[in-house]
Amino acid sequence: MVAAITWIAYAMHAKAFIAGFVYLILLLPIAFQWGFFEATVASVLAIACLDYFFTQPYLNFSMSDPQDWVALGAFETVVLVVSRLADRLRHHAAQASAHEANLDRLYTLSKELLVIDRTQPVDAQLARLIAEVFDLSSVALWSAHDGQLAVAGPRPLPEAEVRALSSGNSSQEYPLSGPFVRLVRTISFGSRNLGSLCIASSNSDKTVDARTVDAIASLVATAMESERALQAESRAIASRQTERLRAAVLDGLAHTLKTPLATIQTASSGLLEMHRLDAVEEELVTTIQQEAEHLAELTNEALQTARTDPAQVVPHHQRMLIDPFLHTDWSRFAQGLNAQHLDAQRLQIQAVDPASEVWADPKLLQLALAQFLDNAAKYAEPGSPIFLRASITDSETIFSVHNVGSYISPQERERIFERYYRSPESRYRASGAGLGLTVAKEIAEAHHGRVWIESEPHSGVTFFLGLPQHTRERQ
Repeated sequence: MVAAITWIAYAMHAKAFIAGFVYLILLLPIAFQWGFFEATVASVLAIACLDYFFTQPYLNFSMSDPQDWVALGAFETVVLVVSRLADRLRHHAAQASAHEANLDRLYTLSKELLVIDRTQPVDAQLARLIAEVFDLSSVALWSAHDGQLAVAGPRPLPEAEVRALSSGNSSQEYPLSGPFVRLVRTISFGSRNLGSLCIASSNSDKTVDARTVDAIASLVATAMESERALQAESRAIASRQTERLRAAVLDGLAHTLKTPLATIQTASSGLLEMHRLDAVEEELVTTIQQEAEHLAELTNEALQTARTDPAQVVPHHQRMLIDPFLHTDWSRFAQGLNAQHLDAQRLQIQAVDPASEVWADPKLLQLALAQFLDNAAKYAEPGSPIFLRASITDSETIFSVHNVGSYISPQERERIFERYYRSPESRYRASGAGLGLTVAKEIAEAHHGRVWIESEPHSGVTFFLGLPQHTRERQ
């Protein structure tokens, strides 16, 4: 193009400043289209042609007039400045175009998230949508709730590497071997950490920048929190439906159990009143009557346990001493336990000052701690001790039950208090319906208290029940 303009201007015997303006008109589109470097190379060629063909002496790379040096220097300066400005405009236009494209992709991703299939694993669908919409080589999504990792893209990163990157709680950028970079973002909703997002993209790919990844992480956090809320609502609806069925079944069960028990008690009492039995027969009938009464008590306790609901339970508070309360016969209250299980060597009780008191319903509190003891006896190592302790802080009276031999993972510690839920690791170790810990939680909430768990792989599990101080005065 420079050669063509030079040939035309030389053939028309154009003056130097006319040829210079024509060169300038040529250099502007070069700067806009290709960039500063290409425009600079073309300007050097144009100055060489101006010097050789249009300044005296002609057809020579020398100039007789010093003003020609000033003119060519000014020409080159103008070309460089204009080329730099044009290159910046081109760069800003490319950024604006990429930003608009990212907005379109984010809008597409947000629409796809609204129609996501809730019957399939959500994390895997989120990773696949991000990889498809933004055309990324690898996307990994780690969920802090269940510890699962979802990977998508044509070039997935190794799982161990992604888990190592996702273990942090900050937004970082890591270089990869080759023309790739990893962008890691922590996914959080409010103050709760939901997981981590790891994206591998090309260094030359300007469509996914740090702000875009931040926006993607925000959309993913909203989708994950929405899924969690929907699951909680579904469980609540299912729980209400189950409660209605359970209430009907319990009413029938109560009537069915109490009728034969009453018959057994009446018959045994009648036999004793006849005074026609010998010593052995009288002892046997007395045993039948005592065990029938014990079975009736256990039936009432079981029905009370299953019917416990924080909306219906009204604790009958009274001031009671903690030390004698802990040294009661727990085999009377903990189903599945007996005096052999809770002997003095295995059940170790550590109470507070004998004068310490707590304001609570003794029957309900016994029922709650019995669930902890029953659970501890089921899952503890055979023959290992079970610790029942009480302590007092400035704001709470805390009861705890500790056993060795079982472990509850962090993601299971919230769900284990849900009604009918049983951890997959312990489902086959002991029988149960998944109600005991729920009962303990509901009793604690009825006292305006709380329950929680602490567990380590080698030290075992500790269940805590905390009752607030000064409950009587607040009521």
